[in-house]
Amino acid sequence: MDHTMKRRFGAALAVLTLTAGGLAVAGCGGDSTPTASSTPATATTAAADNGVGALTATEILKKAADAAAKADSVTIKGEVTQGGETVGLNLAVARDAADGTITIKGADVQLRLVGDTIFMKGSKEMWSALGSQGDAVSSLVADKWFSVPLDSTKDASGLSSFGQFANKDGLFQSLLSTKKNVTVKGASKVNGQPVVLLSSGNGTLAVATTGEPYPIQVKGNGTDGTGTMDFINWNGPVNAVKPAGVVDLGALMSAAGSGGTSTGSTN
Repeated sequence: MDHTMKRRFGAALAVLTLTAGGLAVAGCGGDSTPTASSTPATATTAAADNGVGALTATEILKKAADAAAKADSVTIKGEVTQGGETVGLNLAVARDAADGTITIKGADVQLRLVGDTIFMKGSKEMWSALGSQGDAVSSLVADKWFSVPLDSTKDASGLSSFGQFANKDGLFQSLLSTKKNVTVKGASKVNGQPVVLLSSGNGTLAVATTGEPYPIQVKGNGTDGTGTMDFINWNGPVNAVKPAGVVDLGALMSAAGSGGTSTGSTN
């Protein structure tokens, strides 16, 4: 991948990192309140009060971090914008599996994580939107499933960076790490789910106050970034399976670079 495309991917990843990087950088004013969306939050709405609403901000973050770490899976859904780059996410993630879509510049990228391999598929329009070499790459893999290793040291394409979107534990460790100047803003509801709101003045996080104290939503609405990410369907299924007819991207790029040809197909 050329430097222009790497910068594009880097900028896209930075948007999610900004949101998942914790309350200190989520870019939301201290008086902001998460808004409801059309997506149901969790199945815990009718459950008993879990007591986190009476705790300090630090204690709430700890409870939420423990709950997220113990959960098998979650779906991350929403859209954030930072520095002119907008990323949409609708991705079910588990510890070693993921399945869903990432939307960059209005074009969808299908993504699956199966063990230590990332499988992706994007349209010609998606590739063309990413940089100066997008058309060349799209001629190789547009509308085809291709694979890259999750381990970035084994990936020459730079696309293994997309694995960060599917790193459930890493995202929530960053989001829920203890921050300075975090305050409890009070009770509210997100998508019908009772929550307690936490704010550092730059970000707002909603944590469930019934059932397990899962993080429910993080919202940005300021100069550092705008948008909302919902965390839904905790412990739901993640149906990530290896697609058929996978293209070996590394072999294709090597052949293209040397002027040769190769189908690069694997099964």
